[in-house]
Amino acid sequence: MTEALVRSICAEFDIEIIPANVFPMPGQTRAIATMCRILNKHGAGHFRLVMTTLAETKGKQGLIDEFSLWAVSDLVRACPEWVEKRTSEWLEWWDKLPLGWIMYSVSHLRGVSHQRHALAGAIYHQLWVMAQASVTGKGATDKLRKRVGEANTLERRIELGRRLIKIKADLPHGHFSPWVRDKPGLSPATVHHYMRLAKEADRLGA
Repeated sequence: MTEALVRSICAEFDIEIIPANVFPMPGQTRAIATMCRILNKHGAGHFRLVMTTLAETKGKQGLIDEFSLWAVSDLVRACPEWVEKRTSEWLEWWDKLPLGWIMYSVSHLRGVSHQRHALAGAIYHQLWVMAQASVTGKGATDKLRKRVGEANTLERRIELGRRLIKIKADLPHGHFSPWVRDKPGLSPATVHHYMRLAKEADRLGA
């Protein structure tokens, strides 16, 4: 039952589970046992937040392994203020986060420090820096100015995000990304941003 639910949730995020002896490509993972443990321990809602963080942010679909899954799970639990009240910013920070390089640098501590905890700590430091920058100094002023300028178009972006979510649901598995690439004026990053806004608006009942 647990594995079936994990596979179903992964399919929602276009993540393919592959055998342990196959090297994963972007959009694939071998870490089904870890996913099952996280789901069993913390529930489906928590697991979906973990998958949203890893599968729907820029450049992270090729980095879904045992250690990144546990590190994100730990951070989702440790940072509820960011995850629940600053959801869009949380995902924007992960868009910017050089997770591959962080995982590579932390790998040098293998055998000395637990990879899960070292990775979570290294990621947290960078998230904390970005969180501070977003509420202080020039970055905060620029962000506020940008939000005021975009206020009139936010509703439009949410509506477009809802349409894109429906299109994705109507297309066969694996066909959405090619569909996006064929559309002039659309980029994967823009599409994911609009869909993210729509999901957050629906979650909050907007």
